[in-house]
Amino acid sequence: MSSEAATRPTYQCKICGYQTQSPAASECGQARGNTERFRQQQFNLWQCPKCQSIHNVDPVDFQDIYTNYPLNMRRLDVFAKGTLANLLKRLQFAGLRKDARILDMGCGNGLMLEYLREQGYGDVHGYDPYVQGYATPPTGQQFDCVIANDVIEHVPDPRQFAKDCAGLVKPGGLLYIGTADVEGVDMSNLSSELMRLHQPFHRVLFNQQSLEKIGRDTGLALLKSYRRSYMDTLKPFSNYRFLDEFSKALGHVVDRSLAPDAGKVILKKPSLLFYAFFGYFLPCAYEPAIVLKKAPGQGL
Repeated sequence: MSSEAATRPTYQCKICGYQTQSPAASECGQARGNTERFRQQQFNLWQCPKCQSIHNVDPVDFQDIYTNYPLNMRRLDVFAKGTLANLLKRLQFAGLRKDARILDMGCGNGLMLEYLREQGYGDVHGYDPYVQGYATPPTGQQFDCVIANDVIEHVPDPRQFAKDCAGLVKPGGLLYIGTADVEGVDMSNLSSELMRLHQPFHRVLFNQQSLEKIGRDTGLALLKSYRRSYMDTLKPFSNYRFLDEFSKALGHVVDRSLAPDAGKVILKKPSLLFYAFFGYFLPCAYEPAIVLKKAPGQGL
């Protein structure tokens, strides 16, 4: 092996294990950050040719990037309530009861916890290592339901994360995992995908098939698999396409979308009202999710 080859970085897929030191140009791309802090920075992405998962290949300090993370400023507004209601319906369909002990992994500022309490779920808990008040890990505990929604793409090792979540589920309990999808992403033109790429926070993005494989590898049974985003509802303003168009109108900068006066952009771009009411029928991206169940007699 030449000294040049020895010093090349190794690109290794966290999903299927494929690795190379010489990725094809078509597998590589750059995308800017979509927050105010990172919008001037470009991040290097690589798409695994075997399973199509997309990886941020730049090293990162997680504690640093999640300091003042804009999405932790979200509120339980009409959009949040509409989309979280859809997520809760999925859990209720799988058998979630009001007396269940629930853990929201990667809970951020506790939006899901607040919504669950509003809906009569009293035994709810959250964990997020980067949010004060939720940073104590649930070591040694188990729950009737563990929710890991929009989290697995943020962690350095998705497979291990899924197994860790499975270990927190009681026998007979549920595990819900939802994530962003790579379907339709063109590595040569990433500028239109800034919302789902969400750099530098999304470390690994994969597809529905890979998510299902990760779920089965936990040893839990796959009850249900979803392709459409939980944010896709028929309620006005509560669909993924509207959110993406709204974000685009504000320059794909998350902080601007969360500003109190962000809604004024609709006056400048009335077409957003069309997507607010009909965006469900014009999806621009998918967000697969799986519901898993631990067998009643199954241990850790």
